[in-house]
Amino acid sequence: MRGRTLAIAGIAAYAAFLVAMVPARWLAARLEAEPGRYTLHDVEGTLWHGSAKALVTAPGGSLVVDRVEWDFMPTRLAQGRLAFAIKLRGAGFDAAYEGSRSLGGWGARDLAVRADAALAAAALPLIARWRPEGIVTVQSPSIDVSGSEVRGNLRIELKGAATALSAVKPLGSYRVEISGEGASGKLALTTLEGPLRLAGQGRVEWPSRFTFTGEARGEGPGAGALEPLLQMLGPARPDGARALDWQLR
Repeated sequence: MRGRTLAIAGIAAYAAFLVAMVPARWLAARLEAEPGRYTLHDVEGTLWHGSAKALVTAPGGSLVVDRVEWDFMPTRLAQGRLAFAIKLRGAGFDAAYEGSRSLGGWGARDLAVRADAALAAAALPLIARWRPEGIVTVQSPSIDVSGSEVRGNLRIELKGAATALSAVKPLGSYRVEISGEGASGKLALTTLEGPLRLAGQGRVEWPSRFTFTGEARGEGPGAGALEPLLQMLGPARPDGARALDWQLR
């Protein structure tokens, strides 16, 4: 019995060794065999620790990731999660987070992203004509996705915002707080600083239904120069603010 146990243990250890040594190029080949939103090249390392370059295809264009790094986090197995520490870097952005997979779905922990606002046009074609400028930061302690349900909190900040549609630069800095509550979530927009004041509340029904109501107004000496932009944002209210009523269905 002892010999059989040792043999089984030896086979298991050898199998684990083989899996650990599977080259990351094997994963890249599997991705290329099933074309999707991204491709990997210049792949180095193993499935558990490695690096690569990537090309991400988004609705508004392509994004080149100069370096993707991943490191397996074995301690997360005790929590029922297969997790990796992931870092991404490219022209105008960098990101880091803990990505994981469990029986309940996908998850991200300690998400931190910094990017040029102009890159948002690649992911969101609807804002491409605005040609946004500024620095976007995204932070989240925890996000979990299971089917069409999303749970967790996300904070997005846009600092030094500007657009090609207005001569006023910068327009200000803004914060969006998103809270996933399952099949839907809520969001709140506030102004941190600047002459263009934006505020409002909204709801999201994953993955693509969105409603938002709020207001926009100009403040300070440059308020008059904001009028052309304000006219595009929404109709005038009796109090002088512009009503924001945006929907995506």
